[in-house]
Amino acid sequence: MDQFQIPNFNSGLISLTPVKKPAMLFVIGGFLIIVGIGLSVYGSQLIVENLVTEEKRLGMGTSMELSKELDPTINENGVYVLQIPDFKEESSLQTYVYDPSDQVVVSKSIERNPFQDNFTISTAGTYKILIENTGERELEVTAVLGYLPQGQSMTISIFGFIIIIIGLIGLAVGTIYFIKSRNRTGTN
Repeated sequence: MDQFQIPNFNSGLISLTPVKKPAMLFVIGGFLIIVGIGLSVYGSQLIVENLVTEEKRLGMGTSMELSKELDPTINENGVYVLQIPDFKEESSLQTYVYDPSDQVVVSKSIERNPFQDNFTISTAGTYKILIENTGERELEVTAVLGYLPQGQSMTISIFGFIIIIIGLIGLAVGTIYFIKSRNRTGTN
């Protein structure tokens, strides 16, 4: 009588011969890391080219202004970021975001570092941010204004990061395989 056999659906997916040389894993892992770094740099460049940055030391009662051409057909979401390295609890900054018709879109009092807030880009034109030091001491302020990163640039950056991780896993597996195969040949 014939015996019932379970079909092997994985026979085409799994290689029956193990990797003979870990060098191939090192080459593939290294190549993936290089490609991943390249994609991450390219994605970061796409993000940064849509932002304008300025750094300034603000004394008591002084202000700084930063402006950028923004268009809602490109992206309807704007972002501004403030970084104040010497921010303390007694520090006090006030920010205003103006649209092209000089109407205040956002007004915020800054109470933490770093600070990020979004705004809606309603009409095309020059948007500006005004940052006032209303505190009792001088502050170093780095301000960024532009489009909120999204879409293709974010996808490229994330994909690049994932490829770097896969490459690192390949290098780790190659290293482990190299060490184990070396130990086997050393005991024979």
